[in-house]
Amino acid sequence: MDLCCPICGEHFDFTALQKPGGITAGSYCPKCQARVTLIIPSGRRAAIISLLIACVILMLLQVRTIIGFTIGIVLIWFPLSLYLNALAMQRKPLTLRKYKPGRRTFSEWLHERNRLPDIFDQRNR
Repeated sequence: MDLCCPICGEHFDFTALQKPGGITAGSYCPKCQARVTLIIPSGRRAAIISLLIACVILMLLQVRTIIGFTIGIVLIWFPLSLYLNALAMQRKPLTLRKYKPGRRTFSEWLHERNRLPDIFDQRNR
């Protein structure tokens, strides 16, 4: 899959992205070494549309019991959602965006909060 760097504008293969540890750390462009983020199309719309289609199908089949409705939703919604997600991936492929650091996690916030002030740091003396 061919991707285009948003910073330098160079085209390169998806496998050429340099990835540091972790999935949220962003990747590096192989040409300019700028930090970029891989944007995957969201499947929310496909999931909602497939759920609505599954509900309409079950209403047309006149399913009246809760158990039948629940089993029918699971049997229709899941494969239909996978199919619509595959169609969405074909229509809107993967793209790259300039990396923007996310918010700190709770554990990072706790670590910074419990750190000693700089006046107690032994290296400064």
